[in-house]
Amino acid sequence: MANDERAKHTQAFWFRIQFVESKTAPPGISMKTNQGFMIQDFKFALRQLLKAPGFTATAVLTLALAIGVNSAIFALINSVVLHQVVPVRPNEVVNVFTARQNASHDYRQFSYNEYRELRDNGGDAFADLAALEFAVAGIGRDHEMRRSFAFLTSENYFSLIGAKPYRGRFYSADECKPNANIAVVVASYGFWKRMGGRNDFVGSTLQVNGQPYTVIGIAPDGFSGASVLIAPDIWVPLGIRSQLGSAFGDSETMHDLMNPKNFAFNLTGRMRPGLTIEMAKSRLPVLAQRLTAIQPAESEGARELQIQTPSRFSLSTQPEDDGPIALIATLLMAMAGAVLLIACLNLANMLLARGTARSKEIAVRLAVGASGWQIVRQLLSEGFLLALCGGAVGLVISAWCNDLLLQQLRGLLASTSFSIVVKLRPDATVLAATFLFCLLATMLFSLGPAIKATRADLVNDLKQQVGEPARIGRFSRFFAPRHISIMVQIALSLMLLFAAGLFFRGALKAAGLNPGFVAAGDLITECDFTLIKKEAADSRRLIFAMVERARELPGVRAAAVGTMLPYADFTNTRRIIRAKDTMPNDSKAPDPSVNALYTAISPGYFDALGVKLLRGRDFTQAECENKDSRRVAIIDEEMATKLFPNEDAIGQHVCYTQPPKDGGPNDLEIIGVVSKHRHDIQNDSIIRRLFVPLAQGYNGQIYLHVRVSTPDRRAVVAMMPTLRQSLREIDPGLPVLQMLPYVDLMEKSPNLWIVKLGAILFGVFGCIALLLAVVGVYGVKAYSVACRTREIGIRMALGAHRKDVFALIMRQGAMQTALAVSVGILLSLAAGRVLAQILYDVSPSDPFALFASSLMLALAALLACFLPARRATYVNPITALRTE
Repeated sequence: MANDERAKHTQAFWFRIQFVESKTAPPGISMKTNQGFMIQDFKFALRQLLKAPGFTATAVLTLALAIGVNSAIFALINSVVLHQVVPVRPNEVVNVFTARQNASHDYRQFSYNEYRELRDNGGDAFADLAALEFAVAGIGRDHEMRRSFAFLTSENYFSLIGAKPYRGRFYSADECKPNANIAVVVASYGFWKRMGGRNDFVGSTLQVNGQPYTVIGIAPDGFSGASVLIAPDIWVPLGIRSQLGSAFGDSETMHDLMNPKNFAFNLTGRMRPGLTIEMAKSRLPVLAQRLTAIQPAESEGARELQIQTPSRFSLSTQPEDDGPIALIATLLMAMAGAVLLIACLNLANMLLARGTARSKEIAVRLAVGASGWQIVRQLLSEGFLLALCGGAVGLVISAWCNDLLLQQLRGLLASTSFSIVVKLRPDATVLAATFLFCLLATMLFSLGPAIKATRADLVNDLKQQVGEPARIGRFSRFFAPRHISIMVQIALSLMLLFAAGLFFRGALKAAGLNPGFVAAGDLITECDFTLIKKEAADSRRLIFAMVERARELPGVRAAAVGTMLPYADFTNTRRIIRAKDTMPNDSKAPDPSVNALYTAISPGYFDALGVKLLRGRDFTQAECENKDSRRVAIIDEEMATKLFPNEDAIGQHVCYTQPPKDGGPNDLEIIGVVSKHRHDIQNDSIIRRLFVPLAQGYNGQIYLHVRVSTPDRRAVVAMMPTLRQSLREIDPGLPVLQMLPYVDLMEKSPNLWIVKLGAILFGVFGCIALLLAVVGVYGVKAYSVACRTREIGIRMALGAHRKDVFALIMRQGAMQTALAVSVGILLSLAAGRVLAQILYDVSPSDPFALFASSLMLALAALLACFLPARRATYVNPITALRTE
């Protein structure tokens, strides 16, 4: 009777398990029933994960780091590389440039007459052509004035790009007529938001360079026109040009747009539909002949036209490329993908261990009739829930990291206000990509353990204790799947650490370069006199008064001004040639001219900057104050060696390849030679310099150098209130933009910032990979020791010492680490060759970086093995055997 009752209870139990667990559907099952099964799977998965909060938290954090990194990098690449600057048919839009048809290929901007000629008669190549000039403007009243980017454009610029006003309207053709001086402005979307986003902003009055302007419209969100990163705060019509200062022009540039020598505009064109760039280039020579035909009689000769796809990052008056941006984007995504792979391998090991612990549960479910697919579906549901939770936390990490990056970018250009148009916050595209990362992660870390769980040995799993099989070979144990995944993690982590080491070494070299001048002890004050309504001569008198007042301050050794600052944002250049040389008209002939960094300075500039005057003399006060004085120049030793290799440069004469716009003399006598000094960290940048007296090259923007008696930064900072008060006493309305120690400004150098950013990004990749690898090694070794508890107990019962058990575990870990590091070194060398194009002054196989990263990872992995090995020595043989 007892046997019959036991049979009945067994059948009832079998029925309940089948009904709850198996739920085998008939052939005609509906979609709604399938959805019900999936909901039940997710509910059960949620309950299982909540039962193991430690495992769940570790898994979610691991995935959050990996998916967050991938989401952040994808958001950056999507906004900076994949996002189209031109919203409508971007492949038709090109920038147009003009160069001389001679050996130097001098580039210059276009005059208004040239722009109209090409726009009216360039229909063979262009459907439309618009003019653009980069400018700066002071927005606000008195002490609240901020220098801002402003773009002057023709009325058709917005329609050519394909933009429509967010509110209000764009300016008209009448407002863009030369010298119309109709004070209207279109605000960027970002500037409108910073001003409070008021509904009545259109129609309000905005103070620009001390004059009232009427806001007639707001540009659409994200519209920049020329750059993928930043947009101007305001857009103004060409007709108001005389009121604003050019970002690249001379100080006393002619403002009359009808003057044929007033070369002020960059041109942007939309090619005729159906034309490619190569097809359009074939039609440019005819347009260039028309351009040459309207040149003034005393012009410099025939010109050629060039077109180029707009640069995503550069605002320049000559063609610029974006560098290996596609390579950088690919490498960043590859490195982020490696981090995701390491995390997934780590999590797969955790799930394998968890699956082993749940082997009895899975065996029971299989024994009572559950199909293999149902087990796989259940385990995949658990993995997908983990991935979704990790992706949600990862999005938060991604948003925080990208906000930090934008703050750094704003700080980089703190002296000028602009609107950030790059959007790094998660949008629909980023959310979709993050969801795909979650799906990919689920397949990577869940599918393998789920399939393995369905291949259970029901008899053994229902009878035996969890652990490794009693009979397993040493080779099979060494190359067990979980150990292989750990070795893969170590190899990939080494590759990422090595890449981080290369960039870190490059950043150290860039920061440690000798610039050739002394930044310590130099206090920089940046001013822009184009923001105030003063004549150039009056502004120069104020500048010299500032210098004299600064020299009188106690503790000041030297003070002077220059129009360009080494390691700063803007670069101004001029091409010069020896006066006794002539420029060949053959464009294939050797170019005798030299490109030079061009700076107008006051007397004492070299003492204030910390540059040595090697030969000759400095400029006199009279030469710097009088614009009509004798034309003289000072060059650096690099320029002297290039132009006059076998003779003394003092007393020699040079001239500009493009004569001065004001028609002044084009002959400069060299009166001094100074030591060479850097303008940038890049070795391929322009390194030769040309200095002229302030009056002969004044452009409104100046940097006041005040060198104090000590290089201590605290003394420089202590001088700031005194200097600020002294300048305010000269004129309370001085357009002071910023005042900082020079060492602080050098830290904001754009190229130095980019090198440091690369070191930070790859350093983050390397640190996350190292952390995940160490955690993975520790987890696998700890689990392996737990599974071998019975074996260890038997060994110790038979006489094995603690040191023998310790050596047993450590030997396996050390050999696996050595093998993984060897493979990782090969991967690292291959990665170094790929990274070679974007490294800064570092060998792609740098031995120090390779040795340091290998040693760091090996020590970390061995430490992760040490703790489980040490724990194994404390196994009690009696306890271990009794649990069997």
